[in-house]
Amino acid sequence: MPKLNDASKLQNIFSVYRDYWYCWYDFALKYNTAFFEATTKSLESFLNVRAEPTDKIQKTVLTTFDSALRQKLNEESFASSLASLVNARSRFVKLFGYDKIYNNFADFYLTGSRALEPIRDNVNRTPSEIIQMNGKFSLIHYKAVVKQKYKTPILVVYSLINRHYILDLLPKVSVINGLLKQGFDVYATDWGTPDSTYKDMTIEDYAHEYVENAVDKIKEITGSEKISLFGYCWGGIFVLIHASIHPENVKNLVLHAVPIDLEKTNTVIENWTKHIDADKLVNTFGNIPGWFLNAAFIMRNPIDALSKYWRYFSEPRNLDEIIQFFAIEGWLYDSVPIIGPVYRDIINQIYKKNLLIKNKMKVGSDLVDLRKITMPVLNIIGTKDDLVPPSSSKSVMNVISSNDKKLIEFPTGHVGLCTSPAAHKELWPEVAKWLAQRSL
Repeated sequence: MPKLNDASKLQNIFSVYRDYWYCWYDFALKYNTAFFEATTKSLESFLNVRAEPTDKIQKTVLTTFDSALRQKLNEESFASSLASLVNARSRFVKLFGYDKIYNNFADFYLTGSRALEPIRDNVNRTPSEIIQMNGKFSLIHYKAVVKQKYKTPILVVYSLINRHYILDLLPKVSVINGLLKQGFDVYATDWGTPDSTYKDMTIEDYAHEYVENAVDKIKEITGSEKISLFGYCWGGIFVLIHASIHPENVKNLVLHAVPIDLEKTNTVIENWTKHIDADKLVNTFGNIPGWFLNAAFIMRNPIDALSKYWRYFSEPRNLDEIIQFFAIEGWLYDSVPIIGPVYRDIINQIYKKNLLIKNKMKVGSDLVDLRKITMPVLNIIGTKDDLVPPSSSKSVMNVISSNDKKLIEFPTGHVGLCTSPAAHKELWPEVAKWLAQRSL
């Protein structure tokens, strides 16, 4: 804490304190104004359809509110206000040393969270074994449920934002279990629960030390010369990096809702992300807290975040449906910290400068040139995905050099691609068939 007789330092304290609360006021004013205007428009829509059936009224009112709120929250003035608040908060926290207090508290909380991981990773999950790797991460090997039919193993590279089990949520809606039943040999990354001791790791560490090591380990275990890489969301960024730098390792490439071309769309989350000063955020907090991202998702539409419970349970539900609903809710808010330098690199290079699709992204000394991808590629997108819009994933099909490439557009959202009954009935059998034809 600065000495009280140091006038310049006191002036700095006052300036930081004043800016912080002014930014809070400006942000709250703009957010409440957006909320009020969206409420007004939803009321107008209600008056226009009040004679219609109840379900149509409900859908119209909620859709109108959501559309109006997102339009306001996507405006330049609001995004700038949010960015200013985050910057002011970072300066405030740094000045008073709260960053160190936060990191100590976060590490204490994560220690408790790790104690629950054996339960979370085994109850309702496909049986697996953990292969220890050098460093802080491990490799999951799912146990076969039928005799293996295909010699090419699959490595699923999960996202960094939520935990790995979304593709193995429950036995009846498990993408992993479905692949095993088809006779595939499936491995996956487990990024663990990063604490402050991870804060100096870079995207180069992820791409080279961990993805490369995982690929080499699988090749060693199976004796296969190549493997199929499957990238989910941000995990798809890492499989694209590996496939472009080491195409000799990759037999097939599957992309699942991967953000690649961030100039094509400007959703609320993308717009906010582009405005955030990632360097300042990382320099203050080290790792990016999971709650920070959860708060952003909820803030897009808090009414929807609350009303979905009422809407879902307004109809009779069987036990399996209820269990699945709460399993998805648990996963949505079971976020882990994102390692700071990795977050900064992805935000600055991909979200802000769009370097990945332009073949200009750097990972250490390596240039990520997507034109070097020549293996068969399957790109899966959800046409209703508002987290990774279809247009941000499609462009890669025009950049890669593969002759064998396929785009699947499925009518659902980001999570629905993983868990909806329709996806497991129609989409994933098609994915398995595509892989089977190229994995013998």
